[in-house]
Amino acid sequence: MNDTVLNLAAQRYGTTAKALTAMPGGHVTHVYEFAREDKRFVLRVTPPNDEIDVPAMEAILAWMYHLSTNGVSVAGPLPSEQGKLVEQIEQEDGEYVVVALEKAKGVLAEELAAGQWTGELYRSLGQTVGKMHALSMDYVAPERTPGRPDWDQIGNCFNPVAVLDESQATIAAKKADILRTIRTLPKDRDSYGLAHLDLHFGNFYVDVASGTITLFDFDDCAYGWYMMDVAMPLFDVLVLCPDADKEAFAAHFLNHYLRGYIAAKDLSAFWLGQLPHFLKLVEIGVYTQVYRAYDPQDADSWIGRFMAGRRERIENDVPYVNLKTKGLLQAAGC
Repeated sequence: MNDTVLNLAAQRYGTTAKALTAMPGGHVTHVYEFAREDKRFVLRVTPPNDEIDVPAMEAILAWMYHLSTNGVSVAGPLPSEQGKLVEQIEQEDGEYVVVALEKAKGVLAEELAAGQWTGELYRSLGQTVGKMHALSMDYVAPERTPGRPDWDQIGNCFNPVAVLDESQATIAAKKADILRTIRTLPKDRDSYGLAHLDLHFGNFYVDVASGTITLFDFDDCAYGWYMMDVAMPLFDVLVLCPDADKEAFAAHFLNHYLRGYIAAKDLSAFWLGQLPHFLKLVEIGVYTQVYRAYDPQDADSWIGRFMAGRRERIENDVPYVNLKTKGLLQAAGC
């Protein structure tokens, strides 16, 4: 990293280059950790890159800032000394983009051992998501900040950029069917708004000691049905969990997740009844993203576990998981 850029970036967030500690994980972006007022932050410096969409980044960070300053546990952005959520540093080779975010406590959810998961943690996850959706209902983007698009206007797990090839015609037809159903659903204030849309277990941290869940990676956030943020974690946990009885485990997860969710935001029986449709849409979406990379010999990877028998299940209209939604609402206290 260019020393001049690093010094300027550090100064804009009230620290110095010497106080930065390099972190792993950056491919294009350079990532550093620093402390300020007894809190830990992550500084991200992205070199000139044609793929950077600064207005989109500002829109994402504005929403994250709104959530973090209103009590939702997210890795919230730290405004610069000039009060900006995104800083830009002009150099001869182009424009560097700099942001700082709170460093989340705990471990990545997908790395937490199965035995450490408790109903209390699932409830904490549900309550965090419910708080996010409750705030989303009345969110208005700041002036001069662009709004986020709708879910089907950008690439995400529900609307992948990848396209199915001709050999997947039956699955493409199944996707068209489920989209026709979903697009008839209401888009009212209580059901449709700014949502995370990529809420798998690689996108939140878990602090087991405090029971705190911290959400991050809002790059795919867009306007969509709030049920998408219920479908995604359920979808992912059923791939991650070792339990052979998927239906029983799904009920266990949702009983606790929904109990936390409804403590923060109402959820009707109608919307919970739509959950199988959103599960099927994300199932087909993820299949579209990964089927070309599937190696049947790699049974232990996430892709290997997900893809085993997946094409046949989708083509034969097998539900992603069997759910008794009425019983789930009663168990969760709805």
